[in-house]
Amino acid sequence: MTGTEYGVQSPHVPFPANRRQGTALCLSGGGYRAALFHLGATRRLNELGALTKIDTFTSVSGGSIFAAHLAAYAAHDPEAWAKRGEPLAGFDEHVAGPMSELAQHNIRTRAVLTRLNPKHWGEPNAQIEALTERLEETPVGTTRLAELPERPRFLFCSSEMQFRTQWTAGGAGIGAEVQGRAKVGRWTIARAAAASSCLPGVFAPMQIDDALEDGTYAGSDRASLLRHLALSDGGMFDNLGVEPVWQDHASVLVSDAGPSFKPDPGVGKIWSQLRFAIILLEQATDVRKRWLISNLIAKQLHGTYWGIASSPGSYPEQPPAVYSDDFIAGSIAPIRIDLDVFSEGEQAVLENHGYLMAETALRSHAPDLVASGPEPMPPFPEWMDERKATAALVESWKTKLFSRGWFER
Repeated sequence: MTGTEYGVQSPHVPFPANRRQGTALCLSGGGYRAALFHLGATRRLNELGALTKIDTFTSVSGGSIFAAHLAAYAAHDPEAWAKRGEPLAGFDEHVAGPMSELAQHNIRTRAVLTRLNPKHWGEPNAQIEALTERLEETPVGTTRLAELPERPRFLFCSSEMQFRTQWTAGGAGIGAEVQGRAKVGRWTIARAAAASSCLPGVFAPMQIDDALEDGTYAGSDRASLLRHLALSDGGMFDNLGVEPVWQDHASVLVSDAGPSFKPDPGVGKIWSQLRFAIILLEQATDVRKRWLISNLIAKQLHGTYWGIASSPGSYPEQPPAVYSDDFIAGSIAPIRIDLDVFSEGEQAVLENHGYLMAETALRSHAPDLVASGPEPMPPFPEWMDERKATAALVESWKTKLFSRGWFER
């Protein structure tokens, strides 16, 4: 199959190799656990000089909260990113430190409870604006999407619920092909990340009133439909964040810390209702994951995939030290998906695991992206002790209704 039908590019296959350009890194959703896993992965990419080779970052939900720190750094110091193949000297100061600090705080409870305040009853976006304001209190600040450089490009992914499509927000604009696009206007990086993180059942969908142009939908009800656009968590449409880049990028790297539910996740009677939606989410994600990995193996796509539940033994190349399959399956993969407080041990294990899985996957399947760099050394070697780590993660799967500590006022 050529990928074209009567001269028109098929939407179901990648562009011909000679038309694909650039390297993309896709950061999945998954709350703080995803953000910390991606932090570890990008730490290793940075050590190897691969991070500054990324032309496009896509992100979903928790991945977007992490990507917001990368994006703010790129906006404030674009020259650091211009040195392709060289490590970012300010990674710890501008990315790792702020992300680790943020993960020590519960940022969801105050935002969720905002709607209970009578003065916000008539404000449909009260919750998501509260989350935006909290993210703006971090070093991400009020940096606008319009301040982002052309390279690297950042795409924050949400799910638009009216047309049931993927919506992206980046420096070049916001919107989707079907609905149309608009200039970024007042959108900040923090707002784009918050819109990507509207977890259903926790946050109300974000209502959109931006004026969109040039959408492909031309039905007679277009104007009416556009008045009711609403954004929800990006993971509803594509939790891997691959949709914007798989067709036209030469290399696609995917860091996946998405849901990995146990048969009985221990959330009480509510599970009897949630499991129907969870089955739909899991099967859609699994199909997309199988499609991606099979295309990488068949060389239809170039790049690599690493996941929070991946077994290091399934990759040809391994670093000197990795977590065991039993520890990954029993302790790391079940870690909760939340924006509540993460302990020192939880943060350390997640960052170690992301670091080691990125090293393994890159060495195994994308060695051309790896420059000479230091030997892999997990950022928190003391937490490679699985007995110590198991004790720290014993209740990490539990999501507390309000907070694991007193939530921020």
